[in-house]
Amino acid sequence: MREPPDEPSKQALITALRLLAASPKSLRELKARIEAGGYPADAVRFALDELVAQGILDDKAYARNLANQLIHGKSSGRHKIAFELKRHGVPGPVRNEIIDSLTEDGERERALELARMKWPGLSKLEPLKRKKKIFDYLIRKGYDFQIVHDVLDQVAKDIPDGTDSSL
Repeated sequence: MREPPDEPSKQALITALRLLAASPKSLRELKARIEAGGYPADAVRFALDELVAQGILDDKAYARNLANQLIHGKSSGRHKIAFELKRHGVPGPVRNEIIDSLTEDGERERALELARMKWPGLSKLEPLKRKKKIFDYLIRKGYDFQIVHDVLDQVAKDIPDGTDSSL
């Protein structure tokens, strides 16, 4: 690491490291948090440049980690992942790269798994209400309309409930 040119730069770097130790952040998020601390612009720039140069602050790695958490931890769909990446300040090209790497088959499998888990729990509802609730749930999770529609058709066929009406 380079030696900070002045005391505010040193303090900005220490603050940045503490913030990153608490939780991962994108460059934009970290910059906003350090600036909110009242550090001069050149001190903020020094701290961020130093962290990027050391490989401690990497938007691409952060975006991959966040996308994996959303996919595996929360079973989110493509739209929700794109929204969260944007909300967390991940740059457009990195965001697009992550979203483009997601496969439609993987998304369909996750949606199908969620729908199959929800289906039995809603057995007391009328078939159309049951489908509507699962449809709304999957859309809120960020899945594409066509994928949700296909998944509901498949679940309704796989787990018969005496009806074959569709949304």
